[in-house]
Amino acid sequence: MEALNTAANHLLAIERSIPVAVLPERDTPGGSIFLSSIDNAALSIISTVYTFNRSDANVAGVIKHALSKVLVYYYPLAGRLAKTSQGKLTVDCEKKFGVPFVEASADCHIENLGDMQIIDSDILGKLVYREPTENMLEVGPLLTAQVTRFKCGGFTLGIAIHHCMVDGIAAINFMSSWAELARGKPLSLVPCRDRTILKSRVPPQISGPYDDFVHVSDVSDLTASYEREQIVFKSFHFDCEKLATLKKRATADGQLMSSCSNFVALASLVWRARSMALKMKPHQLSKLLITVDFRSKLRTSMPEGYFGNAIIAPCCLCTAGELIDEPISSTAGKIKKVVERVTEDYVRSSIDFMDMYQFDPYSVSSLLISSWLRLDYGCIDFGWGAPWQLGTGNPPPNLCLFMREGSANKKGIVVVLGLPLSAMNTFQELVRI
Repeated sequence: MEALNTAANHLLAIERSIPVAVLPERDTPGGSIFLSSIDNAALSIISTVYTFNRSDANVAGVIKHALSKVLVYYYPLAGRLAKTSQGKLTVDCEKKFGVPFVEASADCHIENLGDMQIIDSDILGKLVYREPTENMLEVGPLLTAQVTRFKCGGFTLGIAIHHCMVDGIAAINFMSSWAELARGKPLSLVPCRDRTILKSRVPPQISGPYDDFVHVSDVSDLTASYEREQIVFKSFHFDCEKLATLKKRATADGQLMSSCSNFVALASLVWRARSMALKMKPHQLSKLLITVDFRSKLRTSMPEGYFGNAIIAPCCLCTAGELIDEPISSTAGKIKKVVERVTEDYVRSSIDFMDMYQFDPYSVSSLLISSWLRLDYGCIDFGWGAPWQLGTGNPPPNLCLFMREGSANKKGIVVVLGLPLSAMNTFQELVRI
């Protein structure tokens, strides 16, 4: 599976309405919302598309009306970003510009577009409305929504949301709440908007140092490869049989590790194969960062329904030579230890570090793996059934996505990443099982 191709793009002709600003149905608090250091580090805008098989003529109206209702609870999304005197981002809730909402129609059947999991950027741009002002600090929206109806009766809901507002879990909770109100149901989960839960400590208590924040120099001149060659994005399917084979390899040395998860085994394969495919020099530091949801680690202070970013990215760091020479079981053991390292003390210490120091963990020799495997989008039912797929665009070059294989009821994993053309040709051979 690759991103939707240009042939599908030509099939997709969209007619859009003028964006309408949707405001909370009732008055909501003003003031400002604190954003944590983790929120402040999440500066991208994430586009997602939820695909539904059926609808009726009133689908856009129902979803739009429910948006005004859900914004009463998630009112920061109707605000705008601002900066504090210390240069930190905050949400200004006095400026209620609202959420731009667009209705659209497509002159084709939704099946004509093929797989909607990884979406070509041109098609994504037609299904997700992006405000021209989105990068302007005080006027850019934090959320936009577009409902697109297709001739077959299916529809898509395209969302663009600022990452500083949500991680994957918070986004799904918001979407589920929105869908519940559309069906006339009460919220099953009331959001916790208090992000001061993740405020840095005074004085800071940094128990590092952490490899997570080590700057990695590009001694292999990888930047030139990314600039010189075409960047190719591909996705790789690993069904249950392939994953079982991979886990056997990762645990072949029973003394190192007797068991591991599908995620750990697959992350080991991808990290090693990418480092080899990019032809990193043996002394090049190769860094693997893994997004970990730490909600369960802070049970004493983090209530259910926390609305914000509750992810941390611990890392494995070694030279490319060490990584390539060691068996995959050793790599898997390193990754498992890193994931298990995420405790409350680790999280608090990392937040203190991020609040005090500037850092750039995402150099070209680094790989960040973001897992969407636990995002339960099957609960997002606006009244016409659950979406059969959740899709997004191509990830940035240093980011690799782990997604469910196809629809929500499948148990395989799809790996999506981009590499220079020559490296991608090598990578796809190295991950063949």
